[in-house]
Amino acid sequence: MHWCQVYKLPAVALRLFNVYGPRHRTTGTYGAVFGVFMAQKLAGKPFTVVGDGEQTRDFTFVSDVADAFVTAARSDVSHEIFNVGSDNTYSVNRLVELLGGDKVHIPKRPGEPDCTYADITKIKRVLNWTPKVKFEDGVATMLKSMDQYKDAPLWTVDKIADATKDWFKYLGDDDGSPQKASS
Repeated sequence: MHWCQVYKLPAVALRLFNVYGPRHRTTGTYGAVFGVFMAQKLAGKPFTVVGDGEQTRDFTFVSDVADAFVTAARSDVSHEIFNVGSDNTYSVNRLVELLGGDKVHIPKRPGEPDCTYADITKIKRVLNWTPKVKFEDGVATMLKSMDQYKDAPLWTVDKIADATKDWFKYLGDDDGSPQKASS
């Protein structure tokens, strides 16, 4: 948007919410729940659910995101910012239910939001764009492409605890310990 304002270039910005789809990334600290869960499912391990699993996310299927980009690029609209989401939220527990398998609860990380939700009113009104892929259908597509995750890193409770120890050290309770997750 800076270049749009300074150089008077036509541009729109799209804010993407929890994008997932086949070949979804499996590493990193943000937004990788599908990659983590798919690798765990392939290995026959329980899903590592953060906290009680009732936190919700606006999971948006990749083809809907691609469609939003094409719709925005083909429009004459400029100097606007749009949220791109599924128009709904789903709990991590719902995701686990759809993937099918056991789960183990790990402590909620400090600062993790309870809900992310994209208000897509503006993109629906201005660009006449709406998401098309239902969450259940997107998860089914992910399950069909599960073999793509055979080389993904396998995150276990111990590996997650080690990778997030600094989060708890600097952002946790006064004593630096993680808060216990409920069962």
